[in-house]
Amino acid sequence: MVNHNAYDRIRQVFPWLLWQIWKARNSLVFNKLHVNPHNMVAKAYEEAELWQQAQSVEVRATSKWCKPSQGSIKCNVGSSWNKSGHPSGAAWILRDHNGSTIMHSRRAYFALRSKEEADLYSLLWAVESMRDLRKHHVSFESSSTEMRDILLNPQNFHHFHHLVSAITPLRGWSVHHANLECNSVAGAIATSVTTGRRYQSYVASNGPAWLHSLLSAEAIS
Repeated sequence: MVNHNAYDRIRQVFPWLLWQIWKARNSLVFNKLHVNPHNMVAKAYEEAELWQQAQSVEVRATSKWCKPSQGSIKCNVGSSWNKSGHPSGAAWILRDHNGSTIMHSRRAYFALRSKEEADLYSLLWAVESMRDLRKHHVSFESSSTEMRDILLNPQNFHHFHHLVSAITPLRGWSVHHANLECNSVAGAIATSVTTGRRYQSYVASNGPAWLHSLLSAEAIS
């Protein structure tokens, strides 16, 4: 009799096992260090388990930005990329359960090869920023369908494994997919990098003044 639960578990952990084998190979070749196979398998299962617990990807039907629940905060993530070779834009904006903007940030990435890569780097940067700022109970929200597919099926995108494995939200955090209308502020800030050539990175309190009307409207919606 086939144990489907065991089969699904092995299938889920397989990408992380391949990653551990690759790292063990590099340790042996470059550092002459041998990795214990049992430790390698245990680490793969641990990383797969953490990812499954942290990952909560949803598709929201609403066309308006929604406030996070009380006691949590929402970090909307935006990215912008074009084929011209210009720097890509990334942005995140953090708001509380009242809809009030806590802070926002923008930065540029250079030499990214695809929209998918730009989207993943934007989320990675937002996750790292929230970790550095020691924020808890964070709900990340992005409108990238490409990134949603990669996060849901990492085994089909081995060339992005180094980015997917680096995006590890802490316990109590979650990642969601939302319509473009729900993510318009973060998208506009990120687009300002590619359209306005605003390459200077920054982190600032509150929201950008040029989006004040939109932020106010979303806060009371």
